[in-house]
Amino acid sequence: MGILKLFMVGLPSVLIASCTSGWSIAGYELTPSDTMNTVFIEIIDTDSTVHWYHGRVNETSNWCYMHDEWEDVRVK
Repeated sequence: MGILKLFMVGLPSVLIASCTSGWSIAGYELTPSDTMNTVFIEIIDTDSTVHWYHGRVNETSNWCYMHDEWEDVRVK
C-alpha cells in the first residue's frame, strides 16, 4: 500500500516536471517545419485563399479538401 501511495503522489510531479512548452514525440521536439502538411498539396490562391488537394493537381476539376468541393484549377 505504501508503494501505491508513493506512486500516486510521485507520478504527477514527474509528469509536470517533464512538460515543455512545445510538442515532442519519443523525446524528439517538434518544430514548425516538422508539422507541415505532408498529406495534401497546399496551394495558396492569388487572393491568399488556401486550398488542399491530394495526389496530382490537374488543370481541370480537383477536389479541395479544405472547402469540401470541386474546384477548377488554372495555371496563370
